[in-house]
Amino acid sequence: MINNDKIYKKAIVRTPGHSIKNGITSAKLGVPDYKKARAQHREYIQALEKCGLEVTVIEALEEYPDSVFIEDTALLTPACAIITNPGAPSRRGETRAMRSVLSAFYKNIEIIKNPGIVDAGDILNVGDHYYIGISERTNQNGAEQIIGFLQEYGYSGSTIRIQNVLHLKTVKHCLVV
Repeated sequence: MINNDKIYKKAIVRTPGHSIKNGITSAKLGVPDYKKARAQHREYIQALEKCGLEVTVIEALEEYPDSVFIEDTALLTPACAIITNPGAPSRRGETRAMRSVLSAFYKNIEIIKNPGIVDAGDILNVGDHYYIGISERTNQNGAEQIIGFLQEYGYSGSTIRIQNVLHLKTVKHCLVV
């Protein structure tokens, strides 16, 4: 049985900027093609809308080349939004813009503070539990702050160490011990 309260109804996306070509990468795929990125982004929006989601599109942040990967800047739960403190120093300024965007959707907004760092791409939600990957982009302090906020709103969380991948959500196979 599907619990309709848990089905996503809205999505927030950020338009890729021309600066995307200057983004962080460890892949050997070459420089991103701006026109192709924009076309793919439009297709992504269409796919979300086809799934029945109401899509809010926010403008590019040219000063932050990786800002199209908006998921890393906030963890969104049914009860609250948690603005992260990204692990890559070049991405930390992206979070300032998120508070005003999220205030249109959430009355409860929490913020991760130094020395905690978190990329929400390291957080996987399963029911009311959140698995937080400890990685180069998410440290123990940041994970503990996330878990503390989650517990305030009736959720639970735990950590898992990950290696040789960018984010927990990019792991193909995982053994939780």
